[in-house]
Amino acid sequence: MNFITNLVSNITGSSPQEPFPSSIPFTEDPCSTCEEPCTTHPQIPTYLAKKIEGGPLVGTMKPYKRHIMVLEGRSKDWQERLESSDGMVKVVGGQVDQWAGKAGYRTIVTACDPVVNVSVENATKEQEQPTSQRVEKMAQFFLFPELVSLESVSAAEAPTLVQGLLVDNQIPASFPSTPLPGRAWIFVCTHKKRDKRCGVAGPLLVDEFRKAVEEMGLVGEVFVYGCSHFGGHKYAGNIIIYHRNPSMDGNWYGRVRSCHVRQILQTTVVEGKIFKELWRGAMDRSSEHSERKDW
Repeated sequence: MNFITNLVSNITGSSPQEPFPSSIPFTEDPCSTCEEPCTTHPQIPTYLAKKIEGGPLVGTMKPYKRHIMVLEGRSKDWQERLESSDGMVKVVGGQVDQWAGKAGYRTIVTACDPVVNVSVENATKEQEQPTSQRVEKMAQFFLFPELVSLESVSAAEAPTLVQGLLVDNQIPASFPSTPLPGRAWIFVCTHKKRDKRCGVAGPLLVDEFRKAVEEMGLVGEVFVYGCSHFGGHKYAGNIIIYHRNPSMDGNWYGRVRSCHVRQILQTTVVEGKIFKELWRGAMDRSSEHSERKDW
């Protein structure tokens, strides 16, 4: 327990005696009211469920202050190591590594699949899917904590963008940005070739979140995407919630199941409360660049 609380202290700035920082509005309410085993919502296969690790989730994420999302490819096609594959993620990741020392903080770079919507049956198929080995000429970027989109960035322009973000702490003027629509963005790890647990649980959660968004009248307010590995496959399903409300922004949940989806949307996204039971940690918002803009 000392290890966990000290790790949380490093991530959140809270004291070892307070693993759940007071700046975040937590709730003790249960994140699911389903009976066990649940027969109402779709579940991952039992053999995979047995491979999901138990124990405390708090403090199981590495601290970071910036997240660069590259809209590139489909999750079923992503190679195991995108940082070693030809593509925009590799280009951006290399530049982030180059300037990380100047920035003084960790930046996450992931691929984003905005159109993933496959069934768990399809996600469990063993056949490999063809993957393009070329660098996309242009790619759209999502930037957090800025909550903006850059519509078209080329591989040649990526170094200038990353240097501006990490060294100058701002988006270079040569990159027009637009505010992301809505108030919340949920990213689910769907990176099958990195780990089958997220590769199966992730698409199932994306489907369930998108259905619930429609059912709850949140279309246009809440957006759900599949994304590549960001850490902790053993805690699948893994999600990150970015939100216009600073206290809700950049919170990580682990061991998310379809039973939790509607509770997360209602309690976390709409009401602004974080489930302690699922919480892994949150993006560090202490630096100047993470000040929220009210669009």
